[in-house]
Amino acid sequence: MAGHWSRTGRSILRWECPSRLPGDARSGVRVAASGFHSRPGSRYLSRFMTPSPTSTRARAAAELRRAFLDFFVARGHTAVPSAPLVPDDPTLLFTTAGMVQFKPYYAARGEVPFTRAVSVQKCLRLTDLDQVGTTPRHCTFFEMLGNFSFGAPERGAYFKQDAIVFAWEFVTQVLGLPRHRLYVSIFEGEGTLPRDDEAEALWKSVGMPADHIVALGRADNFWGPAGGRGACGPCSEIYFDLGEKRPASLPAGAFWGERPGDPGDRYMEFWNLVFPQFDAQVDGSLIPLARPGIDTGMGLERLALVVQEKTSVFETDAFTPLVEKVLALKRERSGQPGARELLDARVIADHARALTFAIADGVAPSSTDDRGSLLRKLVNRMVARGGNPRGLRITGEFLSACAEAVIDAYGHHYHELRAHQATIQTLLDREERKAADASSGGRQRLERLLAAGRDSVSAEEAFLLHATFGYSIEEIVSDAADLGARVDVEGFERAMEAHRALARGASKFERAGEGEAGLPWTEVTAGEDSEFVGYQTLRADGVTLRRLRSHGDDELELVLDRTPFYAEGGGQVADRGRIEAIGIVAELTHVYREGESIVHRVRLANGGREGLVSAGTRGGLKAAVDPRIRYPTMRHHTATHLLHATLRHVLGAQVRQAGSLVAPDRLRFDYTHFEAPTEEQRAAIERRVVEWVLRNRDVSWEVMPLDQAKQAGAMALFGEKYGAEVRVVTVAGVDDAGIAPSRELCGGTHVRRTGDIGAFVLVSDTPIASGVRRIEALCGHVALDYLEGRAAALEHAAELLQVRPEAVPEQIEKLKGEIERLRKAQHESRRGSLEAEMRRIAAQAVTAPQGRWAVEEIRVEADAGALREAADRLRGTLERGAAVLAIQGAGKLTFLAAVTDDLVAEKKLSADQLVRAVAQVTGGSGGGKPHLALAGGKDPAKLGAALDEARRLLTAALGA
Repeated sequence: MAGHWSRTGRSILRWECPSRLPGDARSGVRVAASGFHSRPGSRYLSRFMTPSPTSTRARAAAELRRAFLDFFVARGHTAVPSAPLVPDDPTLLFTTAGMVQFKPYYAARGEVPFTRAVSVQKCLRLTDLDQVGTTPRHCTFFEMLGNFSFGAPERGAYFKQDAIVFAWEFVTQVLGLPRHRLYVSIFEGEGTLPRDDEAEALWKSVGMPADHIVALGRADNFWGPAGGRGACGPCSEIYFDLGEKRPASLPAGAFWGERPGDPGDRYMEFWNLVFPQFDAQVDGSLIPLARPGIDTGMGLERLALVVQEKTSVFETDAFTPLVEKVLALKRERSGQPGARELLDARVIADHARALTFAIADGVAPSSTDDRGSLLRKLVNRMVARGGNPRGLRITGEFLSACAEAVIDAYGHHYHELRAHQATIQTLLDREERKAADASSGGRQRLERLLAAGRDSVSAEEAFLLHATFGYSIEEIVSDAADLGARVDVEGFERAMEAHRALARGASKFERAGEGEAGLPWTEVTAGEDSEFVGYQTLRADGVTLRRLRSHGDDELELVLDRTPFYAEGGGQVADRGRIEAIGIVAELTHVYREGESIVHRVRLANGGREGLVSAGTRGGLKAAVDPRIRYPTMRHHTATHLLHATLRHVLGAQVRQAGSLVAPDRLRFDYTHFEAPTEEQRAAIERRVVEWVLRNRDVSWEVMPLDQAKQAGAMALFGEKYGAEVRVVTVAGVDDAGIAPSRELCGGTHVRRTGDIGAFVLVSDTPIASGVRRIEALCGHVALDYLEGRAAALEHAAELLQVRPEAVPEQIEKLKGEIERLRKAQHESRRGSLEAEMRRIAAQAVTAPQGRWAVEEIRVEADAGALREAADRLRGTLERGAAVLAIQGAGKLTFLAAVTDDLVAEKKLSADQLVRAVAQVTGGSGGGKPHLALAGGKDPAKLGAALDEARRLLTAALGA
């Protein structure tokens, strides 16, 4: 009987399994806490290692997932749900391994909530993108099965022996894999790192033949340390021999493999057992960890390959429904798919999984952040492979259908897929249309580039294709290969990096005035500097000057021992205020950080530099923040946190902060979202923030270790650098209004309670880039001023319209309708006058031997479009002939030439050449098509001469 997820108190998900451990334990967790350990050859093994029937070899991926969880829950492990693909760790783009969410537990010195854990983790890796579909094992998205142990052994933690026993038991007894096809690798030792003889002995003790144990080097079988120091240790990998027979899909000449660890795929590594047991020191020495841990990872897709006896993960049931869905979309469905079609279908199926899961976890394709850019790259690759005329040739949009197939296949286990299905499909439809437009235009340009038989595309050409059409480098490479050409990808990447560097440099212009590295600092007093006391007070007395940098007699930069002034950062503007000594006032103009120091730029009001320095030497300075700047800034900063949380609630978890400005007079918040919020959503956002303010909830902050902050659910911004300790700002939620608490890592200044924000009004929400929008909002007095201004404007509009204020919109709609009616009537009147003028001109046209012609100045108001339309009708009236018309108004001079088709065909006249010659007389220019052309003139005084030139040219061509 399979296990299942159940919900216990405090909204904790738990995996329930009918299996029970020996003794009086009623749950795996209790047995783990009692210190139960399995041992090779014990009664425990004989009792619980029940061989499975041979039919287990055909297990579906979903059954393997359940079996893994059931197995380890029955052995004292707590089943932990998958963490999102977007990790709390701001140094990681995506969750790439099962152990990511458990990292804090390995380093914990105190108690941990459990010592044994098991999970099926959603993972996303894009490092081997080009190998997806071409090898039997590479995927972008995959599920990682893992069992973990950390903490104290007396509470149930285990190490190498139990990890190996559990692994052997699962693969041989539960899965029933034939032992003669199983191999393992151990660490062979390198330099000062010892050989892992312990692991070798343990593998032999469970029954692994000695000739099936392979020793490999550090590159294959030693993990860490990350960053050069810290936890590290050997690992042991389990391989399955896929057999001597080479798969038919393997490219000719490709290496199949001769032993585990070879670059070929015959020996498929499917489970990695990592044994962190050393603590690497700065000098490279290794000391034993006080609490060794266990971190294992097994790709579900690779396990399915092994159990289902396939030669590729794309042949397993984890992929076949998706691949078949893609192949069903291709234009010609008869017969077996060719090698190219099958490859493209596999790539599309893989990328569809990655995109569907990533969007469900809150990441949207974009060009403004690294995560979004990678997802957009996947979209581009899918569109390129699906629509390629030399491949699948899928017509119409198909990404949404692929996502639906993913949701159908995985929604029963990952409920977030169904919860966000509408968002996923809407977003993919939008992205696909953009990518298809770029792909079509880019492919046409590429085909023209290579039409002359060229066999290469330069870096510059590739960059222009990308910059002009949004044509992705993946599409360029793929399409160029189909046309027998190669692309300078390395040169393209260099050009892209140069472009990014230029953009980064341009974005830093606001920082140009912050300090000047060429100016030296003068040390005034020794000691630590820049202690920030501005969270507690707006004034500091007895302040000492540490360093001084001069920008002239009256402009100085100061570093103090302590300061109440907030330095610009995290989107919040710097404080303003004064630094004073007896009889001396220095007005603060800016505050910023330079390294770890807070720099104050000041302007002396009435001189007194020496006096300021003298007082600073004695600790005689006073620093006072201007509350007129600080307090409204605090209101806007706390409101920004409320707005961020509210956007994620109303619009979805895919919303991410993309920038902010917190100032005394406004807040500006940039966020990622694929479409404009509806009026109802905008109203809901504003109402929810206002409700939060009205409930007057506590705002608190606490400094804590970064890992603890992440465990508490504090939001970190990707790309921000955080220290070992961080400040977490928490705004209490409102339970009866369904408002959850807001927690963010933030060093800014905030109000004490949400009620201190006062009024809140959302002013605007506008797009600023593809997939990025900007909200502007106001708080406190500036919000009241804004609302009063709008009310006054409404009252004034009501007076002008002579209606009540509430009737203003209706009256404006009536006026708009009346204006539109009058505009149409005016247009019809002018059109009638212009047609009458054309009839007059046609009637008075000169009849010449070669046709009829007319040269006239139009004295009817008409724009260029109406004039062009009238001239085209005049061509028909003339039957065989030509006309040059001129119109002037508002200081502009316009010429239009019209020539009938027969004269154009006979090459007697060209409207393009005719209008150019006429306009040139007035210093103008223009042109167009042979039968109809438009030009502008510059000197109205020469209009008569221009018309004379037109008559001369027409007489010469058609006669008088």
